[in-house]
Amino acid sequence: MSDTKKENKNPKKVVPQFQKLMEMPVTARLVLGECRMDIEEILKLGQGSMLELNTMVNEDFKLYINDAEIAKAKSVMVGEKLGAQIKEISSTEDRLKDLTDLE
Repeated sequence: MSDTKKENKNPKKVVPQFQKLMEMPVTARLVLGECRMDIEEILKLGQGSMLELNTMVNEDFKLYINDAEIAKAKSVMVGEKLGAQIKEISSTEDRLKDLTDLE
């Protein structure tokens, strides 16, 4: 009978913890590319300055959630706005592992 009580209590504890995980805020970044600059170059930046990125025109962007790369995406136009369409994404298990640092 004590086994039944333990079985009933565990699911109740897991559900609120899972709900908290679903409500946890995360930071999402879509990286178009990167470049290295000296401080002198940064100080010369102004309106109209151009930055040359390390990404080719047709190359995929990288989507990071809390600094973990989880997907690759391509640029798309959504009306007048720029958007990103996911092309590849890591498994749900891998994404949760990256977000929670569980092994």
